[in-house]
Amino acid sequence: MNKPRKALKETRFATPPGSPELKPRGLVSPKKQLPRIPSTPHRPSMDSFWQQDVVNDWNDEYSPRKVLQQRPQLNDGSLAIDHLLLSPKKSPTKQDRITKEAKKSFSQKKHTLAESFLYELDTKIANGEISRLSASTGGVKIVWNKKLNTTAGRANWKRESLKSRPLSTGAPAPLTYRHHAAIELAEKVIDDEDRLFNVIAHEFCHLANFMISNIKTNPHGKEFKEWGEKVTRMFGDRGIVVTTKHSYAIDYKYVWECENCGLE
Repeated sequence: MNKPRKALKETRFATPPGSPELKPRGLVSPKKQLPRIPSTPHRPSMDSFWQQDVVNDWNDEYSPRKVLQQRPQLNDGSLAIDHLLLSPKKSPTKQDRITKEAKKSFSQKKHTLAESFLYELDTKIANGEISRLSASTGGVKIVWNKKLNTTAGRANWKRESLKSRPLSTGAPAPLTYRHHAAIELAEKVIDDEDRLFNVIAHEFCHLANFMISNIKTNPHGKEFKEWGEKVTRMFGDRGIVVTTKHSYAIDYKYVWECENCGLE
């Protein structure tokens, strides 16, 4: 007797459903909408890779064009002058290079400038009296100090009494003096001619106050101000003004900042 056969299951094939369309999340970045610059076919192994004119032509061809904006018109029909178009911003790198070159040039000639201006001050303000009094000790010395941070300059003066031989008449010998004078300048503070000349003028008034006016106890008193007024009248057209105090911002190489309060 034959056994009944099992019916074969019919297999059906169907196309799978399509992938769901992904909707963009939020706004599309404007930079992603810009046309992409194609990759250059030139490689380091090719001679054209090292030819500057080929590289320039490629950049000119595929770089995005800059859209020039038309300058607005005024009520009278004339074009408004845009200072940004006439004087574009300079590169920060170029500005840093120019600043470094200016500081290097000033550093090379600052000592000569200080000595010549001190001589000019003494000649026109004190009739050469400072140079005469300090001639026996080599004149007023200009010293550049790297450790001065709280002040831009400092005038140092000391008077040495010399004993002379008694006169043949028996009268007491007159006292003679030797003046030691120096001006210390802060190397970290004085970084241009304007600061240099103003500091030299200030310290010159101190030396004149000590050596000529013979004032030792009141460095910024009436006599100092009188010397300062003379210097300001004579050299005011060059931007030199003698005051009792001067505060200059120091261009430090490193600045330490507190992480908690931000104090520098």
